[in-house]
Amino acid sequence: MPCPRLLAVAVVAALGLAGATLTVLDMGGPLAGPLTLLFLLTGPGLATWPLLPRLTPPARVIVSGSVSFVVAMTVAQVMLSLDLWSVRGGVAAVMAVCGAIAVTDVVLTRRAALTAEPDEARPGEEDWLFEA
Repeated sequence: MPCPRLLAVAVVAALGLAGATLTVLDMGGPLAGPLTLLFLLTGPGLATWPLLPRLTPPARVIVSGSVSFVVAMTVAQVMLSLDLWSVRGGVAAVMAVCGAIAVTDVVLTRRAALTAEPDEARPGEEDWLFEA
């Protein structure tokens, strides 16, 4: 049985992604706005979370939340500066950034798995500092 927290994170991610998809496809409804906002607030942070395994959970929350804010504001600022702003375009750009972050995580995880030696798999002397 999966962990309840993991299940809750998966539900939040799925709902946010569904709202963002509804917005990008211009299939609005009463829930499209709130679900899109949920995606914009949590999507980049959830994509960044696996890239931060050495941080404590509170530090990961702070960094991931900051990444969400920075991605949303950077996309908005760039699109406004280039006079290209649209809601659909902004959500699509944030989705693209989240996809790029997720692909980066997959590539780094696969590379680490391929290059890991048995000695590197064991925790080092200083690893006790990072245990939760």
